[in-house]
Amino acid sequence: MPTATETERPTHPTWLARHRGLAEFGIVGACLLIYFLIRGNVVDRPSVAFDHAEGIIDLEKQLGFFWEPAWQRAVSGVRLQIDLWNFVYFWLHGPAIVVLAFWLYFRHRRVYGFIRNAFLVSALIGLFVYAVYPVAPPRLMTPAGFHEYGISGPAPHVGFDDTMRQYSAVSYQAESLKPFVNPFAAVPSLHIGWVFLISLGVALALRNPFGLVVAVVWPVLMFFGITLTANHFIFDAFAGLIVALAGVFAALGIERLSPRFWLRMAPPFLRPAPVCLRERD
Repeated sequence: MPTATETERPTHPTWLARHRGLAEFGIVGACLLIYFLIRGNVVDRPSVAFDHAEGIIDLEKQLGFFWEPAWQRAVSGVRLQIDLWNFVYFWLHGPAIVVLAFWLYFRHRRVYGFIRNAFLVSALIGLFVYAVYPVAPPRLMTPAGFHEYGISGPAPHVGFDDTMRQYSAVSYQAESLKPFVNPFAAVPSLHIGWVFLISLGVALALRNPFGLVVAVVWPVLMFFGITLTANHFIFDAFAGLIVALAGVFAALGIERLSPRFWLRMAPPFLRPAPVCLRERD
C-alpha cells in the first residue's frame, strides 16, 4: 500500500522568507514610524502639560532632589561641557541605538529579538502615558516657553536653558521633524529608557566586563545628557526606567510563549517552508 513519507526536499520559500532581515526591518521601522506619528500628534493640551511640569517641580522640591537648575548653572560657563552633553543627548540616542540594533540583529539574533520586544512594549506604554499625562520639558519652563505656547500667568523663574537650541546645529526639535515630535512627551523619558534597553542588549550579547561597563556607563551618561540639556526632569528619568523595565518583563513573558504559537501568528509569507510529502510503495 502506498504510504506518505517525508522527503528532504522542501518547497521553495517565499522571497520574504528568504530575506527575513528586510521583512524584520520593514515591520519594526513601520511600527516606529507609527509610534512617532502618533506621539507627534498628541500635542493639543499645552496648558495641561505646563501645569503637570509645575507639579513635577513642586514634587521634586518636596522630595529634595530638584537639582537640575543647579547642575545646569555648574556647566553653563564651560562650552566644552555644553557641547559634550548636547552630543550625548543627540548622538548617543537615536543614531547609536540604530547602529547597535543592526549589530544585534546580525551578530546576536536572539538578544535582538528580546530587546526589540522590550522596545515595542515600552513604546506602547509611553504612547498611553503621553496621551493621558502630557508634561512640558524643563527647557520650556521659562518666560519664552510660556509665551511660545500662549500660557497665561507668570512663568517660574528656575533658570533653565535650552542648550540644544542655543548651541547645537542638530536637534530632535528641528522644523523638519515636527510631525514626529511631541514637545510635551517628557514623561516617561524614553531617551533614557531606550538607552537602558539597548545597553542591556549589549551586555547580554557580550557577556563580559566591557558589556557590563556599557550597560552601566551609557545610561548614566544619558541621565546627565537629558537633565543638563533641560530636556527632562530627574522624575522623567525614573519614569523612563520603570517603563523600560516593564518592557523587559513583558519581553520575558513573550519569550515563554511556545514556538508553535509564533508560527501560527506569523504571516504566511514569513513562515518556514513546509516539507513536501511523496508517496512510496
